Amino acid sequence: MSLGLGIDTGGTYTDAVIYDFKNNQIKAVSKTLTAKQDLEGCIGRTLDGLPVDLLAEVKAVSLSTTLATNACIEGRGERAKLILIGCDRKVAVSYGAEYGLPPADEIIFLDGGHDRKGNVVAEPDWEYLRNEITKHDKEYNSYAVVEIWGMNNCDFEIKTRDYISEWTGKRIICGHELTAKLNLFKRAASALLNAQLIPLVSEFMDSIKKNLSFRGIEAPLTIMRGDGSLMSEEFAREKPVETLLCGPAASIEGGLNLTGEENCVVIDMGGTTSDMAIIKNSVPGIAEDGAVVGKWRTGTHSILIE
Repeated sequence: MSLGLGIDTGGTYTDAVIYDFKNNQIKAVSKTLTAKQDLEGCIGRTLDGLPVDLLAEVKAVSLSTTLATNACIEGRGERAKLILIGCDRKVAVSYGAEYGLPPADEIIFLDGGHDRKGNVVAEPDWEYLRNEITKHDKEYNSYAVVEIWGMNNCDFEIKTRDYISEWTGKRIICGHELTAKLNLFKRAASALLNAQLIPLVSEFMDSIKKNLSFRGIEAPLTIMRGDGSLMSEEFAREKPVETLLCGPAASIEGGLNLTGEENCVVIDMGGTTSDMAIIKNSVPGIAEDGAVVGKWRTGTHSILIE
């Protein structure tokens, strides 16, 4: 048999399924209550509900989770500081909150940057940045750096990242690493949220790997992205914002494959959120403008959720 193991950790339950790819059959299922304070134990108890002989034959492992999505709804995540380069403070005051950004007083604004063609307008004041970082560093665990035209020239984002890394040794996320959207605030929301979610998704991945290793499962590991595609463990650890809405995306893919329906509505009802997607010709709609979860309006690709 060619067996795969699927694990989904939601806000209320964690589910595991062993699937026979050759015969398109579900071989075994297990469900436990999700314990966010003990993900390793929670996942272990779920796997304990599956037959040992079938687990031994697993050749691939695929994951989905609503942990990141729920964290957005519940306002959880690591403390991260946002640095905006070339952004008018007044514009951020007027529109930043619409995208989930913090108040302007909690953002570091750097003058200078590039124009829309990628040409240098002015070098940012690095000494000012250093003073601001030194002043607030104890309050934050990571940083997000976004320039208004950083998708056309990311040199100053990279330079800012390198300086902050040298000064603090902490994790820094740049906007250009996540999305090329023209909208500065969507890129800022993506970067800041990504910085906040890294510890959460890393803990989830660590818990999965420890449990697989304990049971001698050495199969390749992939995780669902919010647009229905798959990503590697390494990619997910660096860009956890890509897991937004991956739980509903997994429900869609599973529903289509198990039912064979081409035109339908898929509803994913969880303990924290209920999500619905419309399927036409076996293809779900895509949120071209980016995933919207709670207060966050990001530039991250995802399925279109109603």
